[in-house]
Amino acid sequence: MSKGLVDFGAFSAEDLVAAQWANVDVLVTNQLKLRQRNFARNIVAVVSRKILPDNRTAVSAILMNRTLCHPAADVDDLKPLSDTLGQYLESLVTAKSCDPKLSLAENRLKTTAEFFGKACKAGVWVPDKVRDAELKRTYPSLCQACATGRCSISDPYWGDSGALNCLAASAGDIAWAELDDVQAYFQRGFDQEGFAYLCRDGSWQPLKNNKNPCVWLERPWNVIVSRRKSATAVANLTSTLMNSSVTVDRHWRGALAALLDIREALPAPLSPPMPPMDYLATAVGFREAYSQHSCNPPRHITLCTTSLTESIKCQWLSEAGSVYGVSPPIQCAKRDNTHDCMLCITEGQCDVVIADSEWLVVGKRNYSLTSLLHEATPIIEKTNTVFAYARADCHFKKMADLRRKRASFPHFDGHAFHSVLSYLAKAFNDTCKNVANNFFKEICAPGIEFYNLPNETKNHYMKNCYKEGDKLLDGEIQALRAVVEGKTDVAFISMNTYNLYKDKHIPEPWAKNIIELVPICPEENKDYCFVSWSNIGHIFASNNISSMKRQEIINVFTQLDQLFGKHHVHKQMFSMYGPFNFKLDVLFHNITKSINTDEMFRTRPYSQIPLNFESNLNSSDVCVFSDFYRSFGAKIMPSTLLSIILVTSLFLLK
Repeated sequence: MSKGLVDFGAFSAEDLVAAQWANVDVLVTNQLKLRQRNFARNIVAVVSRKILPDNRTAVSAILMNRTLCHPAADVDDLKPLSDTLGQYLESLVTAKSCDPKLSLAENRLKTTAEFFGKACKAGVWVPDKVRDAELKRTYPSLCQACATGRCSISDPYWGDSGALNCLAASAGDIAWAELDDVQAYFQRGFDQEGFAYLCRDGSWQPLKNNKNPCVWLERPWNVIVSRRKSATAVANLTSTLMNSSVTVDRHWRGALAALLDIREALPAPLSPPMPPMDYLATAVGFREAYSQHSCNPPRHITLCTTSLTESIKCQWLSEAGSVYGVSPPIQCAKRDNTHDCMLCITEGQCDVVIADSEWLVVGKRNYSLTSLLHEATPIIEKTNTVFAYARADCHFKKMADLRRKRASFPHFDGHAFHSVLSYLAKAFNDTCKNVANNFFKEICAPGIEFYNLPNETKNHYMKNCYKEGDKLLDGEIQALRAVVEGKTDVAFISMNTYNLYKDKHIPEPWAKNIIELVPICPEENKDYCFVSWSNIGHIFASNNISSMKRQEIINVFTQLDQLFGKHHVHKQMFSMYGPFNFKLDVLFHNITKSINTDEMFRTRPYSQIPLNFESNLNSSDVCVFSDFYRSFGAKIMPSTLLSIILVTSLFLLK
């Protein structure tokens, strides 16, 4: 819509905030009401009358040192409030905390714990399970009012009804709840006389027989939004979608009604159509919730991008995340390539960059970076695998049969290169130096020509490479071609590339007649047969970041994944892993299922899959060559990289 490619669509109230922040010129033409009432959700504060003073006083004075029953939210909640709306009560009564040593998430928890005597905030506080458990140990008072004393989602006081259970059982003094839930709950025979609605001005109203109590926060209905010049036409069109007298084109009209989530009632027209902020201003508290001040100086996570399309997607991701309370917000920077982005991080101008597994060793060794998070898929065939493929007529049976044979790699110093050398060194109890120089008779590893190494060394890694003029051709397709044409004996490539060849999806003359290729399985991996596997993408950050910054990066990206990933309701607003601007794999891979921390390698199914490259990267089982950095020039500083074995002078000692 912002690019003028479409005229209208269905959006949520949060989407309207994003539209305003992004300066998208649109109008709200219709409300998509599911009930005949003014707002989709009404959030109230219900209190025990025991805490109410005789005279009206400030809300903060009434609630200080009391016990809070909070519904919290789980990532699988079917009707979640954004963090911004869910924490609205706390934001109004607690002081703003910006301790630079604490993450913003912990700052909020700390002020809540200090303001309320105790609470039950059952559920997930931050997406990272390890950090979530740490925070719950640090602030135990926020779980003290729970029935089990823990903030588990299995606690009787978890969720919308759980918060009311907490209040009704006298475990708490105040519950933050939706009006529908309150009215339904207390109609089931609970004593209403002992409770009241607390209003923002410090007054209170009876619970019993009160159908229109004071509301703290109103969430507007979803709406139909149109480009300004199309508003009248859109309003006229939507008025006919549910009209039973319309028989012409009923099929496409029915399809459109389904797309707009129009069910039993016609879209309620706004006459005249309204700008987004004017529409949101009709809801109590909604705009105020999204207008609260941030810390000073403001915090942000700077994501480095390498193209204009990536930069634009980054900006939309930032807007979408901010609307749903993801903090600190994403800030976008642009550099020419991944090398420059990694340098941007080492120089302290950027915080993170997203790159594939080819950068795992280079990022760690040359730029002192670590992969904090991983783009994961549970389908092993879609991960970054490294297989040893040979022609079937060579009759190789095991990895040892490859000794003194010819090998082709997609790249020098990449994922496959390091995986294979590391595996062979460990499997045959040899040194990385001996494996690199003596195991294979000939090696093609394009890219070595750019390194500042002796010609004899370069020649060892350039034999049998394909050339275009003086340029070596690199990549998995070229490595595969070498083994198909008999130019080499084994190619170390992914299953994805092999499947392209097998299914005749490589439009090259040499790939027309399929030659039977077979994988050579490592002895310890007969089931999967690959030499190595790694995740399809990684979010890199500096090794030297503070614990607080590390926590915030993990919090932000895992929250974004939960909000806009493959399996959440908000992905219709923004899809992290979907096509962007008609292009695939922009910033993130389209086959990504979720973003995970290193904890993934300790859980099923990943813990059951052998030969993971990331897990071994910090061990002495990986061959990493410390002098490669010199080829990049003076701008790249060498990494000490004490956690990885440094095979120094591997080639110069030859």
